[in-house]
Amino acid sequence: MTSLAIVAVIVVIALGIIGARVLYSLRADRRYAQLLEDEVANQTRSLMSSLAATASAERSLRLVMESVPDAIAVLDREGRVLDANAAGRSLVTVPGDGGQPRSGFEWLDSTAARIARENLAAAFEGALRRFEVPFQRPDGTEGTSQVLYAPVREGERIPKVLALARDVTEQRRTQAQLQQAEKLAAMGQLVSGVAHEINNPAAIISGFAQTLLLDQLTPEQRETMQMMYDEATRIGRITSNLLAFARAGSKERTLVDLNDIVRRTFALRSYHLTTLNITVNLELDESDPKAWANGSEMQQMLLNLLINAEQALTGVTGRRAITIRTSAADDRVRLQVADTGPGVAADIQGKIFDPFFTTKPEGAATGLGLSICYGIVHDHGGRIWLDSEAGQGAVFTIELLRDARTRQRITPPPMPAPQTPPVPEGRLSVLLIDDEEGLRRAVLSFLKRRGMHAVAVGDGADALKALRHERFDVIVSDVRMPGMSGREFLERLRQEHPAMVSRLVFSTGDTFATDTSSLLQEAGVPSLVKPYDFAKLEALLHEVVGRTAKTSA
Repeated sequence: MTSLAIVAVIVVIALGIIGARVLYSLRADRRYAQLLEDEVANQTRSLMSSLAATASAERSLRLVMESVPDAIAVLDREGRVLDANAAGRSLVTVPGDGGQPRSGFEWLDSTAARIARENLAAAFEGALRRFEVPFQRPDGTEGTSQVLYAPVREGERIPKVLALARDVTEQRRTQAQLQQAEKLAAMGQLVSGVAHEINNPAAIISGFAQTLLLDQLTPEQRETMQMMYDEATRIGRITSNLLAFARAGSKERTLVDLNDIVRRTFALRSYHLTTLNITVNLELDESDPKAWANGSEMQQMLLNLLINAEQALTGVTGRRAITIRTSAADDRVRLQVADTGPGVAADIQGKIFDPFFTTKPEGAATGLGLSICYGIVHDHGGRIWLDSEAGQGAVFTIELLRDARTRQRITPPPMPAPQTPPVPEGRLSVLLIDDEEGLRRAVLSFLKRRGMHAVAVGDGADALKALRHERFDVIVSDVRMPGMSGREFLERLRQEHPAMVSRLVFSTGDTFATDTSSLLQEAGVPSLVKPYDFAKLEALLHEVVGRTAKTSA
């Protein structure tokens, strides 16, 4: 081949090689482009999924925020609201509601706003702040809000703060009411303790006065002694009423005389009502209506109704009067408390028995009085209702079954009559057990003047020693004593001198205490309430001796 032919062949081969490389390159570019296009499509789909998930999460978060009853807001350093949920928007106008960003403090008064600003400044410094501020609720009443400020961090910056506000008015009110209830319970225990201690000196004064009344006195001296006795009796009546109310007692029920409950409860408030120029009229059924009920609860119910009527009359400028009525018809008894106050508006009469509902200013009442009355009456199977017209006063009526028992009353079985010694002829012999020396001296002096033989000791142990050396017709023992109590003495008496159990008389200054009332019920022996009438003491002594004499015969 010629050189020209060789060159031509080389050129053709070179062009073939170049064309092959070009074709290969074009095919590679197409594959790369396809791969790039596929990657872009994949990234786009992933981004769209992420955006959809973010939007869904944002919607879910927004729904959660909108459903939260507490106010949630985002604040800037100036306290302006950047965003808020529905509860937050009810307090201030925020962007998106057609208004300009407004201060997050406008729902607070000046003092509360100052406290909120100080805590917001601390939150922007990185502190988590919790505090409470007063505010005016949408219904116009005063309330308390618990606020939380939480810093929102973006790296090293805190551009905004998340604020949460919760209305804790009812919670704080409930806490205050519980504290007040605890305070009242403690006060009730204190009152009952004081009343019980007062009974002893009152019994001593009453005893010496009654003893001196047996002497030959001038009219002036007799009048003085009678006055001492009357006032000591009055002290006993007051302390008895206080003890009856202060003792929570048990759920034990007996046949309760409503007239007696009315008189006792009125005695607790009579002086205070007089100072308020409130007249109280007692219209009591002469048939002495009785109901099967818990006496302490009945007294608490009536006292609550009295206080309610008293508060209703406080702002009345005209006639102030409360009327308490009792009546009985067929198998039911009724108790009514009527007042001449402003009455109860028709739109709230359906709420007056609701717990914590009150029309009185904050702090003036707990709103529990009438609901407690309702609970007591309902627990006794009775009814309570209100009749009232605006400006015409109010009448609360309680209706109870005369005897609501569903089973026979449980009473301790009668103790078998022991073989008692015959009653000695001549004067009675009495053993007195009481830790109060003054009362022992007063009773001893009276019994001796009445021609009786009496021995007095300070505790049960000394009484058991006396019984080993001497026989007595009657034993009068206090219930609460240091050392050996009345219950322990009764147990020892049953073991060592069973014949004397039927000759025992208990005396106490507090028959409403649970342990005392259970002892008196279990023992089945007579009892005297301090300060007692010495004439009743003497009559009871003869009654016990006469009864045991008939039993032994």
